[in-house]
Order: sequence, then structure tokens, then C-alpha cells
Amino acid sequence: MEPEERLESISSALSIDTVERHILLCAEPTTPKCAAIEEGAAVWRHLKTRLKAMGLASAPPPWSAKMTKDQEEAEPWPMPPGGGRILRSKVDCLRICEQGPIAVVYPDGVWYHSVSVDVMDRIIDQHLVGGEPVEEFVFARTGG
Repeated sequence: MEPEERLESISSALSIDTVERHILLCAEPTTPKCAAIEEGAAVWRHLKTRLKAMGLASAPPPWSAKMTKDQEEAEPWPMPPGGGRILRSKVDCLRICEQGPIAVVYPDGVWYHSVSVDVMDRIIDQHLVGGEPVEEFVFARTGG
């Protein structure tokens, strides 16, 4: 499979062309300043588990995973399109470094502070699925 075909297959498997929202979560930063690493890691695990259980996130092809030096690279094969509506990304730092974990939801450009597991449940249900930000934890909006 050519490099461009690999990217197209990964993009398709992740449903990138049909994603409605993308949530980025500051979790497990290299230099934790706004929240304990364990707290961010717990919120990240919860987000992944809930989105998968609800059928809202698609997985990348198994052959696209990073290989350790002891593993052979898997031969890629075409993947059927995913059906997810939500894309998630764990980021090292969103540069706020205060009242974390911090999350941002695009294309809405809504920034959240103090994202615990309980707050993440509200963000998933109310914002990612329902389209309404959880105002109690919003501290900024992109472009306004």
C-alpha cells in the first residue's frame, strides 16, 4: 500500500470526513502544571471507554499502531469506513496550565476547565452528543 493510500485508509477508518466534533484533552503532560498526571490519565481512559461504548468513536486500523523495535510492521490492508461521530485526541499541553485538566471541543471552539470524570460525562452527553456546551465549566470560546 502506498503512503497516500495508507493515510486515506486511516482517515476513513477514523471517520474523519464525517466527524461532527473533535475533543482535545490535556492529559498525562510531560511537565504537569494544571493537574496531576493520574487525574488526566483517568479522564482520558474514561473518555475513550465511553465514546467506544456509545459507538461514537471509530478506531484506527490495527496496522497503523506504533510498533516497538521488537515487532514487525504489520502489512496494511484497506479498512471499511468507520461510523464514529466524535474524534478524540490526547495532547501533552493546551498551554493554560491552570485548573486542569483542560479540554477543547472543535469546531465549536469551547474550552473547559476542571475536567474530572464526572465533568467529562456531562461534556460527552450534553455537548459532544447534544450540541450544548456545559456552561458551568466553560472559560473561553475561540473567536470570541
